[in-house]
Amino acid sequence: MEPVLVYNRRDVFTKSNLNKLRKEGYIPAVAYGDDIKSLPGYVSKKEFEKLYHQKGLAGKIKISIDGKERTALIKEVQTHYTKGNIIHVDFQILSENKPIYVEVPIIFENAEILKSRGLVLQRQMDTVEIEGLPKDIPEHLVIDLMGYEKPTAIKLRDIKLPEGIKITEDLDEVVAVIDVSEITEEAEAEEKKEETSSNG
Repeated sequence: MEPVLVYNRRDVFTKSNLNKLRKEGYIPAVAYGDDIKSLPGYVSKKEFEKLYHQKGLAGKIKISIDGKERTALIKEVQTHYTKGNIIHVDFQILSENKPIYVEVPIIFENAEILKSRGLVLQRQMDTVEIEGLPKDIPEHLVIDLMGYEKPTAIKLRDIKLPEGIKITEDLDEVVAVIDVSEITEEAEAEEKKEETSSNG
């Protein structure tokens, strides 16, 4: 069963109140969506960090507002500029029948196979913006490198998309380049050098 993060309303907006919440183990937050203009609140630091570790930025989670369960995106996470701890979170409440735009990570699978083929992966993009209904939005997009056996450029159009999902960016944008590794090039250069020496 998917965990539900309890979202508590916040009615006091002083700096001292924010500091008090943080000391008590909470993170100040704001939630907004089609039917919620802007609702200040706070969530458990421990519970949010657990979900954030699993889902990441733009991850879909369940939150409970006034006892009503809603689906939300982790839209923005603010951290302290020196300590690095989370000090504020924005949640976007999703309407199930309205498409959303969100950036998701691009994951490369079977990258280790390239090394055995004398190839190396040079990543050009880490995330991409997609459009779709909240229920269809994946946590990431996958590029399987198993089928790549020679140098090539992988473009956005080469990514296999889940049903109902569209990429909003230029499909000719290069995601990654598969190239001959420097070790392979050096070995080939050494072979040519030896052949030249033997022929001379």
